[in-house]
Amino acid sequence: MRALALAPCLLARSQLAARSPGRVTRLMQAAAASDPSSRDVPPLSPVIVGAGIGGLASALALQNAVPRDRLGRITVLERRGPAELREDTAGAGVQLGPNGLRALEAVGGSELAEKWRDGRSSDVEGTAIVTPGGPMFVPDATREDTGLPLTFGRWGALRRMLLDELDGDLVSIVTDSPDVCGYEVDGADGHVTLRTADGRALGERGNLVISAEGIRSTFRLLVNGGRTSIFPDERPGLVAADIKDSGRVNIKAVVPVDMSPEHKGGYQYAWFAPDGGVGCFCGPAGAGSTYWALSIADTVDEGSGEVSRFLPDDAQEDLPAVKESVLERLRGLGTADCDFAIDLVEKTDPGLIYISRGEESSSVGPDLVSSDGKVVLVGDSAHGMSGSYGQNPALALEDAAVLASCVRDRGDDLKGALETYGRRRVERCLEIQRRSAERAARAMRGEEAGEDVSRWIHRWTVEE
Repeated sequence: MRALALAPCLLARSQLAARSPGRVTRLMQAAAASDPSSRDVPPLSPVIVGAGIGGLASALALQNAVPRDRLGRITVLERRGPAELREDTAGAGVQLGPNGLRALEAVGGSELAEKWRDGRSSDVEGTAIVTPGGPMFVPDATREDTGLPLTFGRWGALRRMLLDELDGDLVSIVTDSPDVCGYEVDGADGHVTLRTADGRALGERGNLVISAEGIRSTFRLLVNGGRTSIFPDERPGLVAADIKDSGRVNIKAVVPVDMSPEHKGGYQYAWFAPDGGVGCFCGPAGAGSTYWALSIADTVDEGSGEVSRFLPDDAQEDLPAVKESVLERLRGLGTADCDFAIDLVEKTDPGLIYISRGEESSSVGPDLVSSDGKVVLVGDSAHGMSGSYGQNPALALEDAAVLASCVRDRGDDLKGALETYGRRRVERCLEIQRRSAERAARAMRGEEAGEDVSRWIHRWTVEE
């Protein structure tokens, strides 16, 4: 059995517990060591930009997949400070379906996947669409279709799990790292020097850069533009051209309370304003935790066409004011159908609120790897998309698993490994991005979801 090809075995919770990360790692390294082409290969020394789900999962997957004689130091650069990085209440919710669970096991072993399901997440049993006549319950068929559930938990808890699995003797986390605007390749050893906006060279060097810095990634702009640097004053224009804005703001939090007793156990609740201007969502997010999320559309003046956003761009700087604005907006809707959201917002510590614009990359690809073979994109850096299918964290885990398997399987052919990774991920993510955008538009118009592609999404395995 090839390492990182364990996903087909992940069929039930009891089977998850039957294996361990140590066994997974030994299988991975034994498989690679048996390949004669893997010997005498210059060690891979990646620098990973971003310590979110995609960045930490990439570090862990490479740690477990690549034999130690082929792997040098893994360096992860993160703008946040050390305390914030380890805060497991950061961010909002994470949905992992069967594909995400398989990817998590492929990245870190069965015990890691089991840990996610043991109190850190909740199994989703269905969705309750709130209507004036009462909730309409739609059972979730994921477990029946695949043998694995749809799960939902805290983003910060998943990040902390990945962080805790990293081997400190192999992986260095550099916090408070400055923004990077470009890189240079040393012709002598092929290593990369990263440079900041003021031209300063960072001391951390490696022979591959893995960009996991999010949808506004500088490295995405470099890869797609065939460049090695960007001037700070031109970056805003390049980002604006690269990103599509949905005209909505998303406000989210995970609250340390259980779902209200009147809510059906295991069900996520959703309500949409008749005009599509507001969407409210909530559901269980692990033991003792409940998430809520709001999607609020910008308003357009019919006369002037001027667009007004519900929250200013710097709203994250005053979260108590955000909480009050949200409550005022919900109460002003004049319906009891969104009382479930009002109740949860009232119970929320403002410091737990997370705000993001509804944004997606204008495209996926055509490449996820730079032409010089020195930069590869993962997570939202590669394929930021609508969250209507809730696939962003799962796709980041998929990226990490596929990247590590390609690097392992291609031996000393790093260029070929990266090209294979790019082809596999672009094809899948383009299709998900297209359908996610269509689904989001239909949902906010109050229309039926139409074709349900979740079965296709959930049946992914790392070998595809």
